[in-house]
Amino acid sequence: MHSPEGVTGTFWDQFNHPSPALGGSSTRAVGQEVACDNQDLPGHSKKPCSCKRTDSAFPPQPFLLSKPCLSQGQRELRGTAMLPVTHILAFGAWLVVQSMTATSDPNVTIYLQPPGVIPLGGSTTIHCECQYNGGSFVLYRNGHQFRSLKTRGSRAEFSISNATRSFSGPYSCHYLHGDDGAVLARSDTLEVLVEELQGPKPVLSILPGHEVAAGSDVLLRCIFPYANAICFLYLEGQAGTLHNFPEKEAKFYLSQVEQGNGGRYSCQCYTKGTPPKWSSTKSQLPSPSISVTPPDGAILGTPATIHCKCPCQGTAMLLYKAGDTSARQTAQLARDVATFTIARVDKEDGGTYTCRYGNESDPSSLSQSSHSVELLVRDPGLARPSLFLEPLSHVQPGTNVTLLCTGVGQNAQVYFWRDREMVKNTEPEGDVATFVLPHVMGHHGGTYACTYHPRQQPYLSSELSSTVWLVVADYTWGNTVRLALGAGILVLLGLIVAEAMHSHRPTPAHLSPL
Repeated sequence: MHSPEGVTGTFWDQFNHPSPALGGSSTRAVGQEVACDNQDLPGHSKKPCSCKRTDSAFPPQPFLLSKPCLSQGQRELRGTAMLPVTHILAFGAWLVVQSMTATSDPNVTIYLQPPGVIPLGGSTTIHCECQYNGGSFVLYRNGHQFRSLKTRGSRAEFSISNATRSFSGPYSCHYLHGDDGAVLARSDTLEVLVEELQGPKPVLSILPGHEVAAGSDVLLRCIFPYANAICFLYLEGQAGTLHNFPEKEAKFYLSQVEQGNGGRYSCQCYTKGTPPKWSSTKSQLPSPSISVTPPDGAILGTPATIHCKCPCQGTAMLLYKAGDTSARQTAQLARDVATFTIARVDKEDGGTYTCRYGNESDPSSLSQSSHSVELLVRDPGLARPSLFLEPLSHVQPGTNVTLLCTGVGQNAQVYFWRDREMVKNTEPEGDVATFVLPHVMGHHGGTYACTYHPRQQPYLSSELSSTVWLVVADYTWGNTVRLALGAGILVLLGLIVAEAMHSHRPTPAHLSPL
């Protein structure tokens, strides 16, 4: 796959799953004013305007951000005033559930991977994502339906290979309801640009290095030899650019980096003119992703699976364990995924794993390493800890919640899990480890558990504790009204049903003789 960026660099913070989550900005065209009369502008709602068009040498930027998408419960209600009792009962129950589980609206996002201008004859993938399951995606181009996409969970992809200029244009994703095809969400517009890439490549450097500790300060520097140029900085998987620089040496600072700052960064430049000349690309293999099943540890003697994924068909995937100088296993990819299975997990299988792809005998052909994952081995012989929640499991937003994991011993490391994903590791004080969630919101809700492992055996873990369920209920005025309305409807319907049953009860005059 050709990469459209001028040069690429990657840094990862020391978390299990780095994910890009930096904010971006977008415009339709840099330095361009467009005359409009009630037109739709990418990324903006339709509104009347009047302005004057001026010529500009700045090309459209191939990106835009997402807009909020509507959850299924927010679709327009249609029907008559006369509804079956079962429908009204269901509506009343829905209002009650909505008041208890209301969360922020999900978003629908569209982005290119790899980002930037696509080279003529190159390849890229348009990604559509929405924080909602059960629907389907349709890709639109130039405002017209272009293609229905195969949905995988909450995302879908459209791959472009051997790109020509005919692929240039505005794209958007529509998210449809699974049953009736109603549109639940529309993304903003993604401007795709296919151009011949020429000229020198920019140089992207990352200081202090590609792998840094959380809380560090990072400097990204993009250098281009021409003064009359503008450069763009991208983060792969991010909708939009992180920054654009109207100078040949550009600096971008990341202060106190965290998990969401990790990822693959790239820099691309163009020189001003008519037409503008985009910098040529430097092909670089992307890093694969890696995951382990079960994520919270495999019991001794049971199977475990490590998955390595990348769009790199026709090459071998290599699995490495920390401390080994050579690959532990090699596997071929099936549908972009290589699977490594351990049939019966032993204590020695616990450890930190990474993967990369290529020819091990030719180091220059190898990709960068994936981020690392830990395979924990759960030993039933270790005492099982207990988990307690303070206050009770149902709390209001903004409440401080404390999780107490007891029975872990003094010489141990404690892991806290939410929905089978590790969210905290800490050291106990005495026989108790504490995890405080300050000012909880809806996303803190879920099922929690804890485990521990002896310090001398960092990958040998206890069994999961008993689970506790945290529910963050939003009792704001809006939700209180919905709750009261739903409860009122249910009470009214109960009275209607009771009255109907009473009116149809046979009287003594209508009783048949014995």
